[in-house]
Amino acid sequence: MTLEAARKALLAKPRKMKRWVFLTGAGVTFLLSVLTIFKPTFFRFLDGKIYDTQLRTMVPAAGGPSVTDPVIVHIDEKSLAEFGQWPWPRYRLALLIDRIRQLGASAVGLDMLFPEPDRSSLSQVKRGIQREFGIRADIRGVPDHLADNDRVLAEALSRGPFSLGYYFVFTKEKGTTRDCLLRPARVALIGGKSLKGLPEGLFRAASVTCNLSLLAEAAPAAGFFNVIPDPDGVLRRVPLLIEYNSRLYPSLSLATYMQSRGITQLALKSGAAGLEAIVAGGTSIPVDSKANLLVRFRGDRPSFTRISARDVLHGSVDREVFRGKTVFLGTSATGLDEYHTTPLASAVPGVGIHAAVVDNFLRGDFLSRPDWVPGMELVLVLLCGLISAVLLCWTRSVVSLGVVLASVLILWLASTFLLSTTGVFISPLFPMLVLACNFSCLTFHKYLQEERLLRDRTNELVMTQNFTIQCLAALTETRDSETGGHILRCQQYVKLLATRLSRNPRFSSVLDEETIELLYRSAPLHDIGKVGIPDSILLKPASLTDDEYREMKKHTLFGREAIQKAEYRFGREIKGSFLQFGKVIAYSHHEKWDGTGYPEGLTGDRIPLFGRIMAIADVYDALISKRRYKPSFTHEEAVSFIVQSRGTHFDPEVVDVFCEIQEEFKRIVREYPD
Repeated sequence: MTLEAARKALLAKPRKMKRWVFLTGAGVTFLLSVLTIFKPTFFRFLDGKIYDTQLRTMVPAAGGPSVTDPVIVHIDEKSLAEFGQWPWPRYRLALLIDRIRQLGASAVGLDMLFPEPDRSSLSQVKRGIQREFGIRADIRGVPDHLADNDRVLAEALSRGPFSLGYYFVFTKEKGTTRDCLLRPARVALIGGKSLKGLPEGLFRAASVTCNLSLLAEAAPAAGFFNVIPDPDGVLRRVPLLIEYNSRLYPSLSLATYMQSRGITQLALKSGAAGLEAIVAGGTSIPVDSKANLLVRFRGDRPSFTRISARDVLHGSVDREVFRGKTVFLGTSATGLDEYHTTPLASAVPGVGIHAAVVDNFLRGDFLSRPDWVPGMELVLVLLCGLISAVLLCWTRSVVSLGVVLASVLILWLASTFLLSTTGVFISPLFPMLVLACNFSCLTFHKYLQEERLLRDRTNELVMTQNFTIQCLAALTETRDSETGGHILRCQQYVKLLATRLSRNPRFSSVLDEETIELLYRSAPLHDIGKVGIPDSILLKPASLTDDEYREMKKHTLFGREAIQKAEYRFGREIKGSFLQFGKVIAYSHHEKWDGTGYPEGLTGDRIPLFGRIMAIADVYDALISKRRYKPSFTHEEAVSFIVQSRGTHFDPEVVDVFCEIQEEFKRIVREYPD
């Protein structure tokens, strides 16, 4: 490979890695874009929790109730203590709503249902006694209109701006079979497609549980009090219209509001996605395609005026509290009402929900998710995903993390600000999610790429080390050509001995796989010190004199010094490296178990283990190899010599292992001949 080709190859690796990083980010972005469109249940749950959190951070209106806020009259514990258990006789309810009317309420919604006759009426009691006991009770002194509590209540309802509630059922089996007077809403459609003159997508009831006809005919208005929590059980939106028998019916809160404002007809605005708004009088109420209003709740304890029914019946309430107000009557005593969890409170009675909805109508500060919001969320996901992918390709991870965290914070603050100022909820969930996923996935991808590059560089380093070792060994070979095959064979001997010794508990903690590999690679350095021996001694074809032998023994010192100088050149000793292993082997492989070796005359376990292993490998190969100063030994003769030197020259345990695998030594000799 030319220098230019090598340079291009080095430059191509980072570019290729960046391309894969970007493609990974684009893939993550595409996946989250699909999830943004279809939004599985779990992500709807997270969306709801984000909305709840942002709603809690919105500052409620300062001060107490305003002059237009609805008023709640509730049948509480002290009302029950004063007037007895629930349900009350309906004549008492008639007295209660008549007092509210007299105090000047503009409209009163009753969050209660009267599907059966009042069994506490005198006429009902008379019939019951006669049926059960055969006794004719005399009530001739009681006026007819007082003998029937339902008639008393009907007369009270007919005199004022009252709205009765009823309950839609979405399965035919559970509803009332008789005909019900429900008072449908008069509507005019503006734009959009319609089905049988009605907007598509509305809740469609199958049956209804309604009030007595006598009461329904007397009340001038009526509305359903169904509310439908989200799948997580939190009530965030309420339906304002429900379709039943191809007609539209208003909720109790909407019917009561219409009555208080004298509104007789609603206008429905529809777009391409379905219903968008309900216009009541001069108020345009934003809704979704199911006619749900996203309710702006105001704190865990709303500022609505709450009056006990007991105080109203006792006449101890100031007229100004009710004058011109929309009033809702319901129960709040424990066990009498169904409570709902809202984003801001864990238990709100139904009458409180109706009041909160009318409060939204009166203030006009609606919350909504217009039909363009899903498209905006998708655009944000695509922008955040692609920009973060590009960013992570070209910047360091620390910088990318800072930008991602800043972007997440900006998205959250922008979404909260938009909700609090315009009432439009744009969920930051998926834009934040794509930033987090891209950062996590792309950082992991970059980590894998870097790990791969590191592995390649490590392999290159190992190859470089092996190359260096072979160069050093070759340097020795240039001085003594007889050592070439000797070096290769000794590598194999050492690996065999170390691998088998690692099974011995005494040596297993030292001879792990990595150590054996380093020992194998450093074995060629055992005779590197011979480069410092004069040719007259190194290449002498005869036996050496005592002085020459003393000079030859210095090759162990020369080998150690050469490696030490290399270590000092780098300023430190490289622990666990092949150089350190090579230094130990070069210095100690001529030591003997009985202390008669050189250069230090070490004995037993004081001799480094690597040197003891190398000693057998070196002597065996020296014996079976022909030298200019001696003939070669047979394998059997070499084995016999080593066995006889057990405990004197060699470590007994290493000799025992050698004997177990000596046939492998014979194979190595055949594979690597001189």
